[in-house]
Amino acid sequence: MGDLHIIKELNTQLDRSIKQVKKVNWLVKGYQLNEFGRVTHLNISKICRKFNWPSALFKLEYLEFVDLQENKLDHIPNEIANLKRLKCLDIRQNQINSLPNSISDLPALEKLYLGDNNFTKVPTDLISCPKLRVIDFSNNQVLKGLHHLLNARTITHIYLRNNGINSFPFHLLDPNKQVEVNLMENFLENIPENLPIKGLYF
Repeated sequence: MGDLHIIKELNTQLDRSIKQVKKVNWLVKGYQLNEFGRVTHLNISKICRKFNWPSALFKLEYLEFVDLQENKLDHIPNEIANLKRLKCLDIRQNQINSLPNSISDLPALEKLYLGDNNFTKVPTDLISCPKLRVIDFSNNQVLKGLHHLLNARTITHIYLRNNGINSFPFHLLDPNKQVEVNLMENFLENIPENLPIKGLYF
């Protein structure tokens, strides 16, 4: 049976039922199964009932990718730590301003998309995510804690476009670490002339 019984439960918690698809991505809603009948990819953007997290989601232990865009969610519950195989969490265009401590309990998380939310600072728990490579804070109001992103051991792709940033800790850039940082559409002042890395976009 695999995870199909959980999908039935999940469908009762959504505004619209989802179906199995061959390939889930940012445009295609539904769920994707592996050869063992386990849900690995899930797109439930725009259809969470009453703007709440469906509890059945946290029972999908083999989930690797989940898209929760545009659901007016205002938090991430601690139960997110149940998804030990989660590699990519896309929660853009919601109303979130903080992360739970349990975000660092996701051993496989590589990509975290938090664009178009209400963040004003970088949560310190991100530093403890063991495999996090990509972090997206585009279109927020992040002004504090930017040094955490550069001090994080594994983060290599940082997206901070359109946050109203006027000061950035360029001195923390490590020339021996390949990092891509997008700072476009901000209000940066005193940009150093000789920056130690090439992957900077203003």
